Amino acid sequence: MGTESTSQKDRRVSHPYFIHAPPERTFDAFTNPLMFVKWLSNRPVVTSKKTGEYRLGWTGRPTHAGKFLEVAPGKSIGLAGEWPGVSPSRTVLRLPGEPKDDGSLLTVEHTGFPRVEEWTDLHGGAEWGSTYFVLNLKSVLETGHDLRSEHYGCAVS
Repeated sequence: MGTESTSQKDRRVSHPYFIHAPPERTFDAFTNPLMFVKWLSNRPVVTSKKTGEYRLGWTGRPTHAGKFLEVAPGKSIGLAGEWPGVSPSRTVLRLPGEPKDDGSLLTVEHTGFPRVEEWTDLHGGAEWGSTYFVLNLKSVLETGHDLRSEHYGCAVS
């Protein structure tokens, strides 16, 4: 019997998204607090883009915090998210991207979700959240329209 590979032990989120915006503008949305407010969090704090910390808050919702692992503008961002109350407590979100036609191909790769009961809801939330928020980012960058529901704790413009 062989050992189980990481991909079999852990769950992951993996989705590509095409966004009609240059890679530099797409990646700015993941490091610039002024952009975070437009598509993701109404209370973002970014202490530093390079190996710094971030904290994303929503009115009436939990705050999510972590650290930047890498920032390569227009190419890739790596984030290590902390999840209090579960062990291990960290997942890694990588956002590689590349120019594609007249926009960007952004891939969401979120790893480190163990296949254990206490992580099931967190994995589902990451799956749902990445789709909900990246599609909102796509809308904001392409049309200027924020699709977030006011019921999620974000001010809708």
